[in-house]
Amino acid sequence: MTAAARVTEPDTGDPVDASTRTRVIEAAVACILEEGFYRASSNKIARRAGVTWGVIQYHFGTREKLLVAVNEHGAAEFDAVFANAEIEGDTITERLESLADIIWGYYRRPEFLAYMQLMLNLSHDPTAKDSARVALREVGERFGKHLPRLMRAVLGDEIADGPDFDRLSMLLFTAFRGLALDHEVSDALPVERSVARPEPDPERTMLVEALSAYVENVTRS
Repeated sequence: MTAAARVTEPDTGDPVDASTRTRVIEAAVACILEEGFYRASSNKIARRAGVTWGVIQYHFGTREKLLVAVNEHGAAEFDAVFANAEIEGDTITERLESLADIIWGYYRRPEFLAYMQLMLNLSHDPTAKDSARVALREVGERFGKHLPRLMRAVLGDEIADGPDFDRLSMLLFTAFRGLALDHEVSDALPVERSVARPEPDPERTMLVEALSAYVENVTRS
């Protein structure tokens, strides 16, 4: 499984400032995971980061702007994982396994559960400022820019650009992302499991095989 890249905040010229911003963002992610979106208060985030609320105000302004910055941090992690990703393999099955590795590298992590809570709640919060909604939309648009290149590497030249290529690309991406998220959510639930999830993941293997057969059938027709 490809490890997710760790991304720091852009260099502001002051390493102390950059380090503090990153620490606060990571504290916000941890608080959202442990407390939930609405219980992750500004004071709890400040305590976890080892700073005062005044320090957070200096770097971000408001709690809402801090959470928008957390969302931007998640998008930067997405860019780091997907921009540098390369599909490997000679067969469609091997290339789909490579694609699954890349998708697992971002979505099969606890951090994404925090980003998901943040996006869902901020985007539906009637009190959220328009600037926050614009920022969320701009971040969301970044998520589609790397997929065409990866999907072309997976599918090869058997399917021309167009609606069929777009639909098949989205099917492959959402199928792997869905299974990754299902496993991550399942692992996060407070229930005891008598047997740990085996490696390699048999459900993922079955999905790769099923999608491989489907793609081969589509490209032959």
